[in-house]
Amino acid sequence: MTRPHRTQTQTHAQTQGESTMRGPAARVLAAVLVAALGAPAAAAEAPQGKPRTERVSTASDGAQLDRGSLNAAVSADGRYVAFATKASLFRGCEQQTYVCLAVKDRATGELTRIEGGGGLDWGPPVLSGDGRYVGHTAGTKGPSAHVYDRAAGKSTFVASAARIQAITPDGRYVLYVSGDDRFVTDRYVYVRDMVTGTAERVEGDESTTRFGAAALSADGRFVAYQEKGAGPEGDDVFVEDRTTGERVRADEGLGNSDRGFVRISGDGRRVLFVAGGRTYQYDVRGRTARQIADTPARSASGDARYVVLAAGTDGEQADGEQADAEQLVLLDVRTGRRTALAPGETRAGAVTVTADGRRVVFTSTASDLVPDDTNGTSDVFVRRVR
Repeated sequence: MTRPHRTQTQTHAQTQGESTMRGPAARVLAAVLVAALGAPAAAAEAPQGKPRTERVSTASDGAQLDRGSLNAAVSADGRYVAFATKASLFRGCEQQTYVCLAVKDRATGELTRIEGGGGLDWGPPVLSGDGRYVGHTAGTKGPSAHVYDRAAGKSTFVASAARIQAITPDGRYVLYVSGDDRFVTDRYVYVRDMVTGTAERVEGDESTTRFGAAALSADGRFVAYQEKGAGPEGDDVFVEDRTTGERVRADEGLGNSDRGFVRISGDGRRVLFVAGGRTYQYDVRGRTARQIADTPARSASGDARYVVLAAGTDGEQADGEQADAEQLVLLDVRTGRRTALAPGETRAGAVTVTADGRRVVFTSTASDLVPDDTNGTSDVFVRRVR
């Protein structure tokens, strides 16, 4: 189906929301995590191939933060981790339901606050490949999308009544959903060119159509998104070529899709999505979808090879171990290998993967993943799996 040419615009609108800071405590798979103990936050990487777990929601001197941290994102090389926190280290973060946005440099240990990056918890940020650009949603009354340039030390406003969804590896294109006011922020899907300052409406109108998760290819050409209540099966997943305007449905015949997760590979050839509680991979060129897991995906690497699954209580196995109810599992789609990670927050967007699939960033309330975790709240961790 070919869509008509779209007009360009530069502003929009939005809504409001909150999330809880703490989740239920979960058990740890001892056999998987025994090698994870004993690593300070600012330490250098472990020797090649040795798994380890590192807490990154720490102060610049390595001290643990006194209040919870969540909603983390990692740069492609694993060096920078951006996350939301209520730590009193940053003035005002501990007030009411507000959070602040901070970036951890894992090479130096430095923790830096992004000014203007806080407000209510609107969801996780997104990082460019090298971690220079941080896309985030901020606001105390309604959400607005911004991109912070760490090198220049300045923030660029993207759109009002909008929630950030993705940013390309070079930081040029930003994907977001927006609405007409702060109460409705999911009526349109937009891509903004940060160089020219123009924004293109990919999909959406003033009808009752709403959108869920969305993803962007590395060159900004292909957009995958979830359209709520689009057809008789409920929520559907579509892939759109911004150059030709062609739009195809990826989840045909697979039932209601999970509006919290959609990913597209950097080359725009593969789309990952969840339907009926199962994870599928759609071949954009071949127009076919195949199931790759019986449990829902929560994140994936940029090339869509490595997928983080939220293993449930249905007996899903991970490297021969029985998966815990809150267990995160890393799946190598190419080889089929599964690696248990750790108990953690299993909401879509609450966990991210580096480009090579070697490191996974997640949030957990478990207190025994690293030594001296005594703050009694949620923290952000990096798990190196190999």
